[in-house]
Amino acid sequence: MSKVVVVSIKPEFAHKIFNGTKKIELRKASPSSKPGDLMIVYSTSPEMAIIGVCRIKELIKSTPRDIWDKHSDILGIDEQRFFDYYSNSTRAVGIVIGSFRRLSSKIPLKRIKKQFPQFAPPQTFKYFSRDQISNSLGQTYSSQEI
Repeated sequence: MSKVVVVSIKPEFAHKIFNGTKKIELRKASPSSKPGDLMIVYSTSPEMAIIGVCRIKELIKSTPRDIWDKHSDILGIDEQRFFDYYSNSTRAVGIVIGSFRRLSSKIPLKRIKKQFPQFAPPQTFKYFSRDQISNSLGQTYSSQEI
């Protein structure tokens, strides 16, 4: 069974994933995920809601320069902000997004907490089984949906 990882992403970048202009989510640390796992996108303040689900296609681990040189056109960020983000890092991680689906209506944090009281938006990554997610949110995401 695949793992489900929840990531917190600033609204500007979260929405770029679902409009197709950002195909790699950037991180300084690598998630404990593998290709085929699901990634739930939590859009941070001011939106504070889950807005969609993606399937992880690949994890890229390299230097910031290498990732920028090879993938700058699909990172959804300008060069200045990219290198500012990695200014004190020698390692960069890219979560390559395969298929994705924006939810028809976002799930606000208040609603998540009512159904899943222990949920807190992750600072880095938060992991769940598919059963935990579907039991808590009352929705099942089948492999065919994403």
